[in-house]
Amino acid sequence: MRAETDTETTGERPTVCTPAIRVYRGGRLERETTSLAEIEQLQHDAERTTWVDLPTADHQALVQIAQTLHLHPLAIEDVEESHERAKLVRYETHLFLTLYAMAAPADIEAELERHQIDIFLTRNVVVTVRHGDGFDLGGARLAWEAHPTLLAIGGITVLWAIVDQIVDSHFDTVQQLDEGIDALEDELFSDAPNSRDIQRTAYHLHKRLVTLRRLALPTREILSSVINRATPPLPEALRPYFLDVYDHVLRVSDWTDSLRDLASTIIDTNLSSQSNRMNLVMKKLTSWAAIIAVPTLITGFFGMNVNFPYFQTGVGAVIAVTLITLTSVGLYAWFKRLDWL
Repeated sequence: MRAETDTETTGERPTVCTPAIRVYRGGRLERETTSLAEIEQLQHDAERTTWVDLPTADHQALVQIAQTLHLHPLAIEDVEESHERAKLVRYETHLFLTLYAMAAPADIEAELERHQIDIFLTRNVVVTVRHGDGFDLGGARLAWEAHPTLLAIGGITVLWAIVDQIVDSHFDTVQQLDEGIDALEDELFSDAPNSRDIQRTAYHLHKRLVTLRRLALPTREILSSVINRATPPLPEALRPYFLDVYDHVLRVSDWTDSLRDLASTIIDTNLSSQSNRMNLVMKKLTSWAAIIAVPTLITGFFGMNVNFPYFQTGVGAVIAVTLITLTSVGLYAWFKRLDWL
């Protein structure tokens, strides 16, 4: 609607976002271009592998690419929607994947940074759609360009490099969260722990771990499907590389589950420690109250305004002071022995 309004006002056609297109032949970079019109010829060229990278989910560019590569309209709809679940969908002419790269901000109260990457994979054309500049695929590009023999196989090599970089972001994120858990454990068992900060930090770490698990766990099923149920079958030369990424995914999944349980344990332990410290304080206060109560009883007895032996005499004063001292010291020693003080 905004694009139509701008067109009516200015009389100009809305601009299509500029894609980055790299064409490879025999696993080597042949040329770079930004013309989407070339994709129609390149899609039928079995000797070339083409990577098309869209920095944003531009509607006009997606429509143009979809018409050229015969992409399914439901896949285009999923690309234009944000916060889709990580998934792999097989269509007649292509594979469609939605994956999430992640990063952990330094501010513990901030949520995990999530970067959605949508991938269309045909025989020799790979289209990636990034929702913003938060995640750069430069590392993946260097990885597939470093393996020209594998790249000559086709677009599946590009998919491997992209998924590998995404899983690496998961691994880095869970490693940062693990370091945060370790620091939290040290604080929890320190001599003067700040229970409020521990509780808040543990809650935010647990929340991050839940988010990481929700976004990273489907990647395991996606890779399993690519490795075991690919059509056509996954080339044998690429199988070890996908299995290596799959192993990293399993490690991230298991690591995330163990850290999530550990974060829950820290929360429960912190609450138990608070309760124990409160019981200890109450025990000490009760012990001191008992020590103070007995001398109060003695002074109250001797302070009665009645005649009793040694009333208003020096001997009575000595007896009162002696009783106060003995009972106070005796109670203190007894409570100390019981570890109440």
